Amino acid sequence: MSTYVFSVYHAEARDALKNNQEHPHISMRWASPCRFAIEAESPRDAENCITKKYPHDEGFVTKRLN
Repeated sequence: MSTYVFSVYHAEARDALKNNQEHPHISMRWASPCRFAIEAESPRDAENCITKKYPHDEGFVTKRLN
């Protein structure tokens, strides 16, 4: 297994912060990228794991850092 590092933030929380507002349902900590390390057999498995927990269709943006 290898370790893959991802950056995750919430697009709507980030937009709210830029407009000096708060998102009504998402913690503002998600406006800034958070780093997560995922152990997986492949980059695709790691990305599937992170997007399952932080889905794009719910506003999360993920980017693999390594």
